[in-house]
Amino acid sequence: MNAHFLSALPDELTTSRFVLKKTTLQDAFPLFQIWSDSAVAEFMNIEKFSSVYQAEEMIKAITAEPDAIRYTIFSQEQVIGSFGINEVNVANNTAEIGYELAQKYWRKGIMTELLRDFLPFLQDKLHLSGVYAKVIPENTASTILLKKLGFEISGEAHEWDQDNKQLSKVLIFEHSFEKASTF
Repeated sequence: MNAHFLSALPDELTTSRFVLKKTTLQDAFPLFQIWSDSAVAEFMNIEKFSSVYQAEEMIKAITAEPDAIRYTIFSQEQVIGSFGINEVNVANNTAEIGYELAQKYWRKGIMTELLRDFLPFLQDKLHLSGVYAKVIPENTASTILLKKLGFEISGEAHEWDQDNKQLSKVLIFEHSFEKASTF
């Protein structure tokens, strides 16, 4: 894929309760506050951040990647997390999604609402055949969320765990747009 592929996505999206804006360096400090929480970082498969500089570098890396896009999630003008496309698999016409919320917003139905709005939008705008997410087995909340939205475990992989400095198992959840039309 190329940068033009993701240009079909707008810089800003809204739901009934949230505003999602393409992540910029202006979001570095509030995202640093989330990414420096060890409970959040554990499920992101990163080492918790210790400086705003790390958040800035992560945002620069994401925005430089032509096959990735990240949105910062705002609730009443406060940053509560982010989500987006981590990479596009050209061979399968699928995209990997990723997301995280500040811990105080966990288990409030926020990500269910956002993904129910965002996934059909991805299907419509990007004409993908499906999406997938990689989840560490200990992240039961994400496992429940994805299953509720019709994702199925399609396999597992081992990826480098930045926090533990070793290979760790991840479950791969897939959702085929061709098999199901609702979330």
